[in-house]
Amino acid sequence: MSGSVRGLSDRGKTVRRIVLILLILAVLGGGGYFGYLKYTQYKADKHQKAFEDLKEKAFVTTTPVQTAAKPTEEPGTTPEPTIEPTGPSAEEMLYAMIAEKYEDFLTIRPDFGILHKENKDIFAYIAIPDTIIDYPVLKSEKEDYYLHYNLDHSKGYPGCLYIQNCNSTTLDDRFTIIYGHNMLNGTMFGSLKKYSDPDFRETHPFFFLYQEGRVMVYEVVVVSHLEPEHLLSEDYVERNGQWVFDAFDGYETARFLKRVNEENPEKAYVSTPAPTDDDTILVLSTCGEGRRYTVAGKRVLDIKD
Repeated sequence: MSGSVRGLSDRGKTVRRIVLILLILAVLGGGGYFGYLKYTQYKADKHQKAFEDLKEKAFVTTTPVQTAAKPTEEPGTTPEPTIEPTGPSAEEMLYAMIAEKYEDFLTIRPDFGILHKENKDIFAYIAIPDTIIDYPVLKSEKEDYYLHYNLDHSKGYPGCLYIQNCNSTTLDDRFTIIYGHNMLNGTMFGSLKKYSDPDFRETHPFFFLYQEGRVMVYEVVVVSHLEPEHLLSEDYVERNGQWVFDAFDGYETARFLKRVNEENPEKAYVSTPAPTDDDTILVLSTCGEGRRYTVAGKRVLDIKD
């Protein structure tokens, strides 16, 4: 009898030891994970500060808002008869509206000389009014380099906003994708998900892309979660056992809309009228919960100095 009691007592002690060890491991593991999160947050905040400092240095160029003017005539020449337009064109009206509401985004532009001193891979700059999305856009010869590396080439989060090698730095492809991390603190593309809210879309209808001597305005036309498959997968071919980009076939926007209608028909937003393959589309893409979150804009203005 006493042996049985002693055996039960020993087993009880063993169970308590195991439970204690598991609790200690859980505490240590939780503390380690918490420490990792804190360190990741520290690095993200540090690099966000670097982006903000760069913006403060780079945005020093002021360009006057354009105004419509009649062409000048050479002295001594007889002007050719012209038919006066009945009113401003749709593009002129759109420009006037944007210039009135977003004047600073048209007139205060980045100095790309300053940006290139920071990183020569910067080829554009994106800004969405009244949001934290206000960053340079980069392209590296190494595919997806800036998914893993920061502006100063240090490795880790938050990386940079970037395009892949299939897209041109001219931003004149009919379908361009800018990638960025979905950071928990809302930086980079962590705030894109706000576009799922109709009220947010209504108050944030445009985003701006800058290049040297150029500002482009995009109107948000599609917002959707999608499966993680590459948006340009149909433009890739297999060569020597690897998938490589072949060429744009001109149907990228149509396929994009087809995927939106098939993969997220109830929750997606598509403008009326919907974009077409004749439009110049720029997609902002980030990941989340195993899916891709996309906000697509249609270029509505392309202003060159």
